[in-house]
Amino acid sequence: LRLPPLPRCRGAMSEPLSDALIASVRDRSRITDLFPPGALHRLGREFVTTCPWHQDHHPSLTVSPARNFVFCFVCNRGEDPIGWLQDREGLSFRDAVTSLARRYAIPLPSDDPLVAARLQAEETERQRLLSWRAELQQRFHNTLLADLRRQGPAARYLQQRGLSHDTARAWGLGLHQGRLMLPIRDHHGRCCGFSGRLLQDPSDSASPKYKNSAADVLFQRNQLLFGLDKAAETIRQSGEALLVEGPLDVLQLHQAGFTNAVAVLGTHLSPQQRQRLQRAGAHRLLIAYDGDDAGRRATQSLIQELRPLAIADTLALAVVSLPPGQDPDTVIRQGGAAAFQPLLAAAAHWLGWEVERLLAPLTATENKTTGHNDPQRLQQIDQQARQLLAQLPAGGLRRWAERRIELELGAVPRAAVATAPRKPQLSDTVWNGPPTPSRRWFAERRALRLYLCCPDSRPLLDPLQFHDRNHQQALELLRELQRRLNAHQAELAARGTTPPADPEAAYRPDLLARMVLTLCPRLD
Repeated sequence: LRLPPLPRCRGAMSEPLSDALIASVRDRSRITDLFPPGALHRLGREFVTTCPWHQDHHPSLTVSPARNFVFCFVCNRGEDPIGWLQDREGLSFRDAVTSLARRYAIPLPSDDPLVAARLQAEETERQRLLSWRAELQQRFHNTLLADLRRQGPAARYLQQRGLSHDTARAWGLGLHQGRLMLPIRDHHGRCCGFSGRLLQDPSDSASPKYKNSAADVLFQRNQLLFGLDKAAETIRQSGEALLVEGPLDVLQLHQAGFTNAVAVLGTHLSPQQRQRLQRAGAHRLLIAYDGDDAGRRATQSLIQELRPLAIADTLALAVVSLPPGQDPDTVIRQGGAAAFQPLLAAAAHWLGWEVERLLAPLTATENKTTGHNDPQRLQQIDQQARQLLAQLPAGGLRRWAERRIELELGAVPRAAVATAPRKPQLSDTVWNGPPTPSRRWFAERRALRLYLCCPDSRPLLDPLQFHDRNHQQALELLRELQRRLNAHQAELAARGTTPPADPEAAYRPDLLARMVLTLCPRLD
């Protein structure tokens, strides 16, 4: 079943998209084309449909062909065709631009014909593998269905694991050479590879419990999350993703009603996988790794990787603490959804979990009588506390951690204060609650609109620095135009050639706004 991997063309996919290509895609793509037939209902010059970003019982998403934009006034969120495709299909910006370019027959130029040929070869191989693995998945699934009908070893294994036949059918599980075949799909639901789990635990080390497809142009473990195609809708609606270690954990959780669960194929969450979750709409990540020492170490490692995002309020983190030696699968098999729900509700803030784990040698029941009397243990905890505090900038989180550590150690370990991950943004004062990227984006758009439409606000808005590069460039353009207009008006006044007063000026936009409206059709 293994296919020879195509040599990867290094560097080709990382070449930046040209401004001309992006502008052409934005100009020729139409937002209304990205909705299925019958989904849009005309309302005057625009259309409306239900919003996918909240529980929408009445159509509140406005689709504007004239502006080539969608906007929900409930969520206060909008997207152009590129952003809409990114959100709906979980694509990167590059993939969304490329997809729209192909849809509208916009050529994708390449300065190097050899690079273009290799990209085409890679795409051809990708399509061949997709077709072949879809066929394999159906073969494996048919074999499993036959085993279920005759109550064979796979049927007995599923019964032992508490997985129903309906779950096996819904997830397209299969059977091959004594292994339960778990299709690993991309966010589109296409089978990219397999993870095979032995039906009987191996008696020797030569037979691994899990065996994954070999890496190739289609199957890359660090870019795939098991179950994301089925969990995406729940994640979009709730803004919350539940991360576990194994595919069987995901099957058990979905069967029990926790349909926002996904799994890494191991314990490491790569940046690509994290971006997939965030593009699916995850603003909060619940980590529910196994309750053994390895699972706790993996949780600690993941928190260390994601700590900058958590401190910057880009991604909220919480830890679901499982009983020692158990995983989500065993918790639900032993006690059902009712046993897992309290653990989920009691998920600890990432910093609280870190601090309590650090202090466990002192606070654990078996250590309370001896922990504080062990100088070596106290010194070790003091050093670890310094390392943790050195990662925290000044603020509420650091003060809370210092107070909690002081309560056990009797003093706050001296540690440098980390640099804040970002400077305060405009969204900090405009919005209530933490400034998410979408909130910051809309706050900056509103500030630009205010700068353009309200001349009296310009002196107050001039010092701002925007987070979004396009917004910052737009603000700099407005500043430069205003500076030139001021200089021109001062020159006219010095010459004594100031134009006569316009009686209708009070009913028109000022000169800067009129100039920008004139330039808009020519701008990116």
